[in-house]
Amino acid sequence: MTLSLRTRLLLPPCAFVLVLGTYAFAFGKTTPLAPGWLFGLLLLLLGVMATNVEVLVLRPLRSLLQMTQSLARSGSPGAPVDGPSGQMRELAAGLNRLRDRMEQYESELSEERSRRKALGQTVRDLEDRYALTVERANDGIWEWNIESGSVDFSLRWKAMLGLAKAPMQGVEDWRALLHPDERAAVLQYLENYLSGTAPRFDEQYRLRQGDGNYRWVHSRGTAIRHASGTPYRLIVMDNDIHARKQIEIALIQAAEGLSAVSGESFFQALMRSLSTILGTRDNLVCLCVGDPPLRARTLAYYSRGEFTENFEYDLEGTSCGAVIDRKEIVYCPTGVCELWPSEKEFDRDSYIGVPMFDSTGKIIGHFACMSAKPMRHDLPHLALFRIFSVRAAAELERTLLRQQLETKHTVA
Repeated sequence: MTLSLRTRLLLPPCAFVLVLGTYAFAFGKTTPLAPGWLFGLLLLLLGVMATNVEVLVLRPLRSLLQMTQSLARSGSPGAPVDGPSGQMRELAAGLNRLRDRMEQYESELSEERSRRKALGQTVRDLEDRYALTVERANDGIWEWNIESGSVDFSLRWKAMLGLAKAPMQGVEDWRALLHPDERAAVLQYLENYLSGTAPRFDEQYRLRQGDGNYRWVHSRGTAIRHASGTPYRLIVMDNDIHARKQIEIALIQAAEGLSAVSGESFFQALMRSLSTILGTRDNLVCLCVGDPPLRARTLAYYSRGEFTENFEYDLEGTSCGAVIDRKEIVYCPTGVCELWPSEKEFDRDSYIGVPMFDSTGKIIGHFACMSAKPMRHDLPHLALFRIFSVRAAAELERTLLRQQLETKHTVA
């Protein structure tokens, strides 16, 4: 059985009184206890009691004091608390459990701090990469906090539109920049995306610049949504496509303008228009010669601002031969001479060639634009040049048919 602290403290004096009382009762009348012996026994009792208090009370309390001082100094609970028995042992056990728990919490807190530090560094690295990517991509970014209505426009976005000093803060400022002809459609596209009825926001439209003119941008937006699907933030990247769009518009206008001419005049007008729009030096439209075609004969050759006499040339080993062999558009924005060494004598660096087919699908010719300088990598050639290809092929087929009829009429 474990004695309580109170019992252990009171046990020595009680035992002393009991022994002394028994002696006095039994021998006090015949052999009284000498004063020296009584004084010695009292000193012994005091020594036993002092030792008892030291072991049972003071030593555990000092351990507790050391623990609290260590905790106050360094945040660490220090060494375990020693308790001999009874309530002090229970107290010591409780304090030691508290100590172990605090050490566990301290270890977990240290791990959490390390994890957050690493996470913070990762976030900073991602932010740096994101900023570098945006800078290299030459895109402008704006971020709309839908719940507060505030908008953060990047410096690149403002510079792209010449609005570096413009006080722009809300989405209404962005809406005011939309071209009147496209504002309603763009806002509807955006509303459809935010409401979830459209899968994406990916549009081309014009924004008003600081000088009052309008600039074409290709806008791609991504919404961040709550678990319910309600958007609370929209991040939009605007890519400057103005130069490319200008070429595209000019090509469409040129195609429309060529509808009024035919025959040789059509081919000359086509080459002149393409040279002006693309800034290319050499431009030609050719008829295939032979079956299979091994040579080509020019129908119009526009070089350095003037038309030259038509001529025939071999297709083997040339960029034009690649168009005929592949029966598809060949586009090389730079490095022509590396692909076709025979082009070196003509000092050409870029090339675009478009095949022409008759109504049966047979290739009958091609037209090409070449330059000593690189072409734009984002040249909108595919769809638009196919428009020219269909129109030019139809005109070439009519020209060949007319020549055949004239030949038959002459023979007859």
